[in-house]
Amino acid sequence: MATGESSLTRAEQVRARRLERREGKPIVNRLASSASKAASMPRMVARNAQTERRLQQLAERKERRPRYIKLAEAGAELRLPALPSVQVGWRVVSASLVGLCLFMLYSMFASGSFTVARVALQGAQRVDGNAINSALGISGQSIFAIEPDKLYAILRDQFPELERVAVSVSLPGRVTVTVKEREPLIVWEQAGLVLWLDAAGVAFTPQGDATGLIRVTALDAPLALASNNVTSSHQLIRPEMVFAIQALDRIAPEDAPLIYDSELGFGWSDPGGWQAYFGQDGQDIDQRLAVYLKMLDELRARRLVPTMISVAQLHAPYYRMDY
Repeated sequence: MATGESSLTRAEQVRARRLERREGKPIVNRLASSASKAASMPRMVARNAQTERRLQQLAERKERRPRYIKLAEAGAELRLPALPSVQVGWRVVSASLVGLCLFMLYSMFASGSFTVARVALQGAQRVDGNAINSALGISGQSIFAIEPDKLYAILRDQFPELERVAVSVSLPGRVTVTVKEREPLIVWEQAGLVLWLDAAGVAFTPQGDATGLIRVTALDAPLALASNNVTSSHQLIRPEMVFAIQALDRIAPEDAPLIYDSELGFGWSDPGGWQAYFGQDGQDIDQRLAVYLKMLDELRARRLVPTMISVAQLHAPYYRMDY
């Protein structure tokens, strides 16, 4: 009785004595038999699959007991420590992979191997590489912070002399700018400012020798053109006007500099002391020249020296004389 009661709590012992006095039968045996029945009951089964797996893992888990290894000497043995069974889940693996990726990204951003030292310029003959590097301002930045589209926009906006631009970024820290420069055709002088123009009429800063270029002196600024993109924002004159300049350069008298007037168009200052204008474009340039020469012959026959002859309107030419 004492042995059975020792395994019970004090409250259970009090209840057992009351029942024993009531029924005249020991209750300890009854409690022991109910405990043995509970131990022999089947394991609880859960309907949820995840809970079922956890219950099964708990049922299969066994405490690790220490192991004893007998040694060569009689009565001597070595006790090995017991280590708990550690199970690594997928969440731990996922967290480890995320941590590893974050560490690698930080290392790549902080490493000097992935830092841009200087932009490599290819295809340029007149454009200075130092000017390109200064305009982009990416020296010392991480290669992963470089945005090629922004670099392209900067170059197209600040360097109109570049006809085509391509920006490429490569690891570990190389940025390459490949360009094709515009070919200058015209030297445009206006109010003390000198610009170069290409076949499309795009103006840019002179760089290098201007030998062989057509020189034009503008008496006033040309009419503003509609600006729809970056290229047109730097376009000074239309391509048709460039064609007129080239045509007049072929037919102008020797030592007659080409001039431009926003109303009368292009022409030249004749060594005889007058100015000749032929319009804004090179259309019907041969007919305009024929009309001009005919008017000049009539004025010479009349011994008149004009100050200006205009064939800007092919069917309405006129001359001007200052008295």
